[in-house]
Amino acid sequence: MEVPKFLLRKKYLFESVLFIVLFSILFLTLYRPFSATAWFGFRPLSRLLTTLSFYVVALVLMAIGKYLLYRFHAGRPFSVGGYLGWIAAEFLTIALLYILFTIAFGLRDSALTFGFYLRVFCCVALILAIPYTIITLYAGYRGKNEELNLMKLNGALAAESEGSRLVHFNDNNGVLKMSVDADTLYYIESQDNYVRIYYELDGRLLSYMLRCKTQRIEESLAGTPLIRCHRSYIVNTHKIKFYKNNHDRATIVLTHADAKQIPVSKSYYKAVTEVVSASASGVAAAVAGASGASAVSGDSVTSMGAPGAAAAGPAAGFAPVSGFAAAPGFGAPAGGTGAAAEPETK
Repeated sequence: MEVPKFLLRKKYLFESVLFIVLFSILFLTLYRPFSATAWFGFRPLSRLLTTLSFYVVALVLMAIGKYLLYRFHAGRPFSVGGYLGWIAAEFLTIALLYILFTIAFGLRDSALTFGFYLRVFCCVALILAIPYTIITLYAGYRGKNEELNLMKLNGALAAESEGSRLVHFNDNNGVLKMSVDADTLYYIESQDNYVRIYYELDGRLLSYMLRCKTQRIEESLAGTPLIRCHRSYIVNTHKIKFYKNNHDRATIVLTHADAKQIPVSKSYYKAVTEVVSASASGVAAAVAGASGASAVSGDSVTSMGAPGAAAAGPAAGFAPVSGFAAAPGFGAPAGGTGAAAEPETK
């Protein structure tokens, strides 16, 4: 069984370090009056400096451990047993560091007995166990919620399979994990060793995190309205509401209110601008001057209006870009029938 994917994201790994440090400060503040082993304190100054030194060293060691875990996990699955073993190694490191500080700075008056070592190990284990349990439960909740949304999406696709253009997403092992109608896709964001796929379901902007390289995703999207606009982003050009152009850099505003603004990096600027300009020009020609859409030139904001909406007048608002044709074979995976994907199994 694999570890919940949220646990091994770079963001969660390093946020867990801060959470554990803050929890340990609270725990030891409450625990110290009842402990015969705790030497932490804020007075006198020497004790405060020792306490701060311990926390700095512990923070650095934990951050290094999380970085190594992230690098080790990159490109390969990580089992629950391996994750628990990594936490056990972290626990031993912090416990030994505490004992080393105790001996080096003479922070204990009485002899270092077996009972002292046992209490140290138990205290460190408790300090780590509580926050790690909270973090794991939260990651599990996020993962299950994502799976439930995916099952709901699959049900919607099964009910509306005719006429839909499915985009299929496989993980690094080539296993089909998700199928989604191209008309509901908004953008894809690269996050560490994963990509996060943003799609619309029942009016809500949801996301699914998939373990796959962005380059592989980009290759699989050839012939679809999704194009690469940034090292970390792929955007659906049919969902563009505004294209804010500023010389060799631009920003994309999507039609869904909850979607973030998507940056267009310098290396992708020319290709993206050509696609948007062609779409805007096509819409303008279709409405014969009745709309306000225009091609991109210089510093500008291009609004994308559908012919029907534009003809209704200025108050009609903006509609997604249209005019992209799917490549031959688009809509079904190799050897597949275009059916909805299976939910990801743990």
